[in-house]
Amino acid sequence: MLARFIAASFHKPLVAIVLALAGAALGAVWMRELPRDVFPDLSAPVFNVIVQNPAMNADELEMRVAIPFETALSGLPSVRRVRSSSTLGVAQITIEFEPDADYPRARQAVAERLAQVELPPGTDAPLLSGVTGRLNEIFELTLEAAPSVADLMTLRDLAEHEIKNRLLAVPGVAAVERLGGYLREFQILMDPDRMAARGVSLDEVLHAARGANASAAGGFVTQVQMEWTIRASGRAATVAQLRNTVVAMKGGTPVLLGDVTDVREAAAVRRGIAHRLAGEVVSCRIVKQFGADTVAVSAGIRAALGELRASLAPGVAIRVVYDQAELVESALGGVARAVLLGAGLVALVLFGLLGNLRAALIVTLTLPLSLAVSGVVMRAAGIGINTMTLGGLAIAVGLLVDSSIIVVENLLHRGHALAAATEVGRPIVFATAVVVAVFLPLFAMTGIEGRMYKPLAGAVIAAVVAALVISLAVVPVVAAGLLRPAPGAAGDVAVIRALKRAYRPILDGALRRTGWVMAIAFAVTAPALWLATRLGSDFVPPLDEGAILMQTFLPAEASLDEVDRQNHRVEDLLRAFPEVDDVSRRTGRAERTEDPMPHTTSDVLILLRPDRARRGEDLERAMREAVAKVPGVTALFTTPLGMRIDEGLGGTPADLAVRIFGPDPQQLADLGDAAAGLMRGVRGIADVRAESLAGLPQLTVEVDRDAAARVGLTPGDVIEAVQIGLTGQRVSEVWVGQRRFDLVVVLAPEFRRDAKALAALLVDGHDQSRIPLSKLARIEPSSGLGTIRREAGSRRIAIEASVTGRDLGSAATELGARLRKGLALPPGYFDIGGKVESQSRAQHALNLAIALALLAVFLLLYIALGSLAETLVILATLPSAFVGGIVALWIAQESWTVSSLVGLIGLFGIAVQNGLVLVTQTRSLRDEGRAFTDALREACIGRVRPKLMTAATAILGLLPLLVLRLHGTEIERPLAIVMVGGLVTSTIFTLLALPSFYQLVHDLGARGRARARRGAARG
Repeated sequence: MLARFIAASFHKPLVAIVLALAGAALGAVWMRELPRDVFPDLSAPVFNVIVQNPAMNADELEMRVAIPFETALSGLPSVRRVRSSSTLGVAQITIEFEPDADYPRARQAVAERLAQVELPPGTDAPLLSGVTGRLNEIFELTLEAAPSVADLMTLRDLAEHEIKNRLLAVPGVAAVERLGGYLREFQILMDPDRMAARGVSLDEVLHAARGANASAAGGFVTQVQMEWTIRASGRAATVAQLRNTVVAMKGGTPVLLGDVTDVREAAAVRRGIAHRLAGEVVSCRIVKQFGADTVAVSAGIRAALGELRASLAPGVAIRVVYDQAELVESALGGVARAVLLGAGLVALVLFGLLGNLRAALIVTLTLPLSLAVSGVVMRAAGIGINTMTLGGLAIAVGLLVDSSIIVVENLLHRGHALAAATEVGRPIVFATAVVVAVFLPLFAMTGIEGRMYKPLAGAVIAAVVAALVISLAVVPVVAAGLLRPAPGAAGDVAVIRALKRAYRPILDGALRRTGWVMAIAFAVTAPALWLATRLGSDFVPPLDEGAILMQTFLPAEASLDEVDRQNHRVEDLLRAFPEVDDVSRRTGRAERTEDPMPHTTSDVLILLRPDRARRGEDLERAMREAVAKVPGVTALFTTPLGMRIDEGLGGTPADLAVRIFGPDPQQLADLGDAAAGLMRGVRGIADVRAESLAGLPQLTVEVDRDAAARVGLTPGDVIEAVQIGLTGQRVSEVWVGQRRFDLVVVLAPEFRRDAKALAALLVDGHDQSRIPLSKLARIEPSSGLGTIRREAGSRRIAIEASVTGRDLGSAATELGARLRKGLALPPGYFDIGGKVESQSRAQHALNLAIALALLAVFLLLYIALGSLAETLVILATLPSAFVGGIVALWIAQESWTVSSLVGLIGLFGIAVQNGLVLVTQTRSLRDEGRAFTDALREACIGRVRPKLMTAATAILGLLPLLVLRLHGTEIERPLAIVMVGGLVTSTIFTLLALPSFYQLVHDLGARGRARARRGAARG
């Protein structure tokens, strides 16, 4: 079949060339249209359910909301983890599904379960997060203006009704999250004194407020030939209209809302602030839809912002704070330049070592053709352009020319293109199959790890398969037309001839002293393998995003104003760094949001200058020391994209998160403090922060049942009065044009400012009396839990930390040993999560992939060679080939990461390829009647140029990733370190150790067969 394929393309050369060019053109066009991002889509089905009840504290929300929801949701298929967080007025239940679960179906299952849970009275309907996630937050802007131009409420109106609606119309935008400023609402502020003087009750005010703003459909009437629809409208659009609404008739005189309340437009209670430079701003964070192209969505957003700017009042500005598309274009541009530079270096090697200009040109042309044709495969497989696929193409660049080199070299020796291509066709197919086999198991990886590295494997496989087809279908056709070699006329260039002269005596010595060679190989390999166990481990290399995201935390009892004041000090310290270009901050949460971040937590975005002197950990260390001077503030350092990835994978941006489980809050707090102390004693651990379980100061209103019964009230009546009076009740919406604002009934601020005012709150009795709250309930200061967090059906506390100056794996191992010894908890009462969880899963998955690759390669070799001994010869020398990769990692002071392990897999494929070709060529020479040692020697010397070209092209294809500090190459650099270092030693071992071991195994086999023959003769 293979011979017929080569012959068909050879006999129809124009068809083969046109099809190749058409495929390349189509692939190039499709590749430009592929969605672009920094990483593949790592979004996992993680849903947040937000339940709000302003009257409930953390304990009540845990018992009446969090636990029932946890119970209902835990039994869903493919659920990995359910956790909850309950704080004053808000409960958040987070459901994590397995990464491979179907997203829409998982969300539908959650929605169905939510409908089955009965909520306490006064609780808002649960808000289920949309079809999006933290990983899809790609853009952030601020609305700013001088106070004399527009106040913060006006800016928030602009964000709520203009910016949001326009940006949601941009294709690919899923949500626009607003924070900061003041959310406008219409408020009816009750005055108990004026209500008492007019004899107006709370129920009457509520009834009037609802009736002041109503509309309904009245059906239709028919008049002659026309049908008239009836619309009854009583909606209020102004404060004056609301004030003139009748509350009651007293002595024949109407009492209006304006007589007993103050009606006005005012700001809703806020739990968050946005800040930049000298003052407050309004922040908008834009979330893209799943699968949308980040660059295309960002371009659409910027175009929409250009239209919006033209309509803004003078002095109002829209400033872009963060645009992930800039990171995408910079990172992809850096990796793409590295790939192109690598391809250029490969071309130079070909022209330098092949010794034939036309032959080198033919082989070089397979590079762009193969890369372009691979775009067709990537489009069909749904693989986008990201740093992982470009990294795969960087690996492939050095491999794409191997097949064409073999075809052209054989043609130069034999002189007939069809015969030359047919002769080497089967070895080329098997060599390509080996590369495919080592990367194919990456498709067996599941979860986030699989999503990250499947595109890399897909890019490598697509490129090498395209190169295989071109080398067998196009290269022979073009070579037949351009090359006119005479059989045996091909010669080596001067460099290769010199290397062969030096190699021959060394090879002869190695073949005579096989035992010594193997002993030396073992002496080099064993320490290197031991060194591999001491390198440590991390998840993925950090990407330089040109920005730092610092999360700050204050004690749970701190007010929003105090949090803002302390963060001002932090920002001032950060701006003093010469490397810092801009600082902006988001504190707390918006009034209505899917992300109920506590008001004591802030995201401080630090944009860095491109020409900064300090980078990475050095700059973070200096900032950490500066922020430590602000009392009460704890900081955690990460990056904008890194934080979103880590939160999406492990629920926290921290490197390490020790979770301790138990029912008793005080015991959890004590254990948390003890664990934090143990963590601070571990080298490399910083930013230690224990979640606060300290009691929050609160006023407890305990209803006196007997006193309430004497005036005809139930405890619920008293609680409802307190809830409406203090937290307010949304009764309707006011429409002003196309804008909608909440209409809220609440006590005037002066009647709910402190405990004394609370005690004087008048409650309407059923006998028309008005009783102070102090007569119906005991109002006592107390302490309650600020936030209750649950996971796996139990309360828990988490102690988070960063790891600096040390690998993540060894830090987690040492910490685990210390905690088991120092806390003396039974197994299962604590675990270590955070980024280390993802790292552990990824390494486990890659170890499995390596095992599968080894099995696949073993089967391929056995099929190709038909000899178990020769198969084991090739595989047994592989550990020696890894020596250079391990030593290179150690010299570069790198640890094992997912990237470096994938580099090990790529190195594995190249080493097996070289061994397979050597054994195959030796067997071909033996079939011609050569003695084994002569055949092996000739095969080794004849393979010097192909081996050196294979190694040189692979090394130079990756060299730009290793040497040049291009943006985006940080992720692939460990991969390049392993492969470049490994290719150096792999080439040496293939030239010396493999022939020696092959000779040794052959000699042992010959002696065994001789002994068997002698034994048979004696018998």
